[in-house]
Amino acid sequence: MSLFRAEVRDLVSRLATPVVFVDVGSRNGVLDLADIAESVEAWGFEPNPAEYAKLDSGRTDAASFGIRSPAYRALRYAPYALFDREGTHPFYVTKGPGACGLLEPDVERLREIRWKGRLFPRNFGDDVFEVKEVVDVPVRTLGAFASEHGVRFIDYLKIDVEGAEYEVLAGAGDLLSSVGVIKVEVCFIPFRRGQKLFSHVDLLLRDKGFDLLRYETTAGQIGFKERDRSLDWMTLLDLPDRGGQPLSTDAIYVNRTLSGRDRLAAQAAILALKGYRDEALHVLRRKLDAASLGAAPLVRALEERERSPWARRAVKAALAARRFIAG
Repeated sequence: MSLFRAEVRDLVSRLATPVVFVDVGSRNGVLDLADIAESVEAWGFEPNPAEYAKLDSGRTDAASFGIRSPAYRALRYAPYALFDREGTHPFYVTKGPGACGLLEPDVERLREIRWKGRLFPRNFGDDVFEVKEVVDVPVRTLGAFASEHGVRFIDYLKIDVEGAEYEVLAGAGDLLSSVGVIKVEVCFIPFRRGQKLFSHVDLLLRDKGFDLLRYETTAGQIGFKERDRSLDWMTLLDLPDRGGQPLSTDAIYVNRTLSGRDRLAAQAAILALKGYRDEALHVLRRKLDAASLGAAPLVRALEERERSPWARRAVKAALAARRFIAG
């Protein structure tokens, strides 16, 4: 739960339109923005017929562990993939259900990865990306989907589609300028044949007016070619092992050209919920009239958190721990 849940909920309740959340690649359901779910209209996309059937019945793999989608104002799923064109496309169903995608796995390259994070103790290529079957699935562009369903803006766009993230963004067209915050999985080495890497995605988004705000890298996104276990205590906290190679990360982008009071307010609210306090304050202070919008309580909460003596003590403790570990 966010530190600023009450203030953010109050802010988004004042907006003339709901917050729009699009989750591209949602086989386990749509899970983000739970703190303001009652003000969110959400869309999820899942082209894998078997996984879509689980979504439709509410019997996803995550649901078996008690993880279910929040009670959004509206939640709809689409049984197709988003890509950079319309039509059909081969879909590679892999041994690991989370590794299925529109691009063929480069198993030879992946076999270099002996171990990945703390979740894959055996050969990464064979154990996860082995292709069981190839099926044709319908593909659409994000721009065409939005036009058909009357989606004029997206406040939060989350993309995790196993290598085709660039194509999803390229297919957004002019809609991209109306997206507030993007969380996109990007790769530093090609997991799949013909895959675009982080550098391609970054250039595309920067050209459209987005700034890279942060990387969110977990232990499971670090790979090793020779080791077969972690030697770093940080992985117990799901933090990256400093001795491995980053294979992928979740990159957070903010649209610096966004306009319109409600959309900027939604952008600030999402940033605050996600813990990006400085960026949220920047939007509220520099781009909005926070008082007229009723955002003053959120501004005060963010400012007080920055001045909190507990926050200063936590920073001092972290610095001391870092010096101890380094020494």
